Amino acid sequence: MTKKILLLPFFIVFFIKVYSQGNFSGELMVNSDFYQRDEAIGAVNTPHYDNLLSSTDAWFSLLYTNHDINLDVGIRMDMFNNSNLHNPGTPYNGIGIGRWFVRKRFQNVTLEGGYIYEQFGSGISFRTYEDRSLGIDNALFGMSVKYEPIENLMITGLAGVQKNRFDLYNPIIQGVNLEYFISSEEGNLTMVPGVALVNRTLDQSSMNLIVNTIETYPEEERFVPRYNTFVASAYNSMDIGAFNVYLEGAVKTNEAIRTADNRLRDRPGNVLYGVVGYSRPGFGASFQAKRTENFVFRTSPNEALLDGMIGFIPPTARQQHRRLIARYAAATQELEELAFNLDLSYVPVRGYTLGFNAAEIRDFSDDLLFREYFLDLTIRKSRKWTGVAGIQYMQYNQAVYEEKPGEPMVEAITPFVELTYRFNRRHSIRVEAEYQYNEQDFGSWVYGLIEYNIAPRWSFAVSDMYNYAPNESKDTEALHYYSLFASYTAGAHRFTTSYVRQVEGVICTGGVCRFEPAFSGVKFQLTTSF
Repeated sequence: MTKKILLLPFFIVFFIKVYSQGNFSGELMVNSDFYQRDEAIGAVNTPHYDNLLSSTDAWFSLLYTNHDINLDVGIRMDMFNNSNLHNPGTPYNGIGIGRWFVRKRFQNVTLEGGYIYEQFGSGISFRTYEDRSLGIDNALFGMSVKYEPIENLMITGLAGVQKNRFDLYNPIIQGVNLEYFISSEEGNLTMVPGVALVNRTLDQSSMNLIVNTIETYPEEERFVPRYNTFVASAYNSMDIGAFNVYLEGAVKTNEAIRTADNRLRDRPGNVLYGVVGYSRPGFGASFQAKRTENFVFRTSPNEALLDGMIGFIPPTARQQHRRLIARYAAATQELEELAFNLDLSYVPVRGYTLGFNAAEIRDFSDDLLFREYFLDLTIRKSRKWTGVAGIQYMQYNQAVYEEKPGEPMVEAITPFVELTYRFNRRHSIRVEAEYQYNEQDFGSWVYGLIEYNIAPRWSFAVSDMYNYAPNESKDTEALHYYSLFASYTAGAHRFTTSYVRQVEGVICTGGVCRFEPAFSGVKFQLTTSF
């Protein structure tokens, strides 16, 4: 029966192609890693370095769209050969249909079945999405209905179970979201208020695991777990003149959650989140604030890390991209978090942009988790030259974010500079240099990069991240982490290859983070679309 269900999308696509007019589009992504044992950086003693020597992850998507009958049909094949993506250090193998869906639009109703990606509000109460860099794909396998009973009012209802690679989690997820669009006649005010309600019902096997765990506790710590958990949220997005405001609050009923002491406790949860922004020519400002308490919302309390996530709590700290600047990122804390962020952008004269960002995150005991001050200046005085210079001061609670008890607070100062010179329309060179003073963790670093581009086809880069002043207490050596990179683009096809020596650390995307072990070897990527 399962095989027949998986083959259903192929028959649907074939039938539509034969009997209707429409068009196909698609994409292919292939990531292959080749592992070179390197004892100096810790790239050893895993199956990939000892025996397997290579891994490949691939995704092939096909989409059929027919505007005449308002129908979309999509299918995606996933392949993981000795994959190091989902649980670094442990190989995973699987091949099959990673996603399929059928979407039909009527006058005021849209029906969708299959693997569904959806989001309510900012995602706090419900978000299903795919992030291949982190190995996340928590699509809802089920059905959804979008209904517009009156103009500007959208009601979304859905139900199903969450995807677990090529399998499915057993708990049932149901949700409804109402969203209304309001606009003033003058057009200077728009509002999009909304409310959402999500219910997760545990299956018996998940409940049995929870009960068995609770029964190992002393009598005074035991409680009766609940099959059903509900999350309700209300939000509003508003634009008025030069201001924009987003506010959202969510509450979660009692359920068994795993607390900081790694024990199950019966706790309710809540989140308050807000963003206020202001923008006019030459100046922009935004302020974010967030309070999170016991808002752990997964398919069951038996899941951890990136598995089984139903809700998504937006990050507050700035998402950095430079190598040393981004080395320490603040992952969203589901149990306790008070977070604030201020971002400013100012253009004093044409060609100069000054940016400033400040972020602070604490727990409910007022212990510091993360603090950052970031200042940068971008100069664009001519078509040939672009320059960026800046500095970051950062404090990072490694004991909390990386679960390393006893580790001291990381305190780092990182200045940087970047220059881009365009010889002509096709040729350009970019040079980047960073220095990080750090007496904790691995110690202090310097980083340099030279990148040469020949538009629109070629790009070459060489870089080195040098741990020139290692932390003596960790008995580490002064090591070079170099990289050689080349890419070639031909139309919609892009090929990249690189030789990489990468230090271990935490990588983050949108506040969702995971630990990445050291890597030594060659990486290859192919992306194409049609």
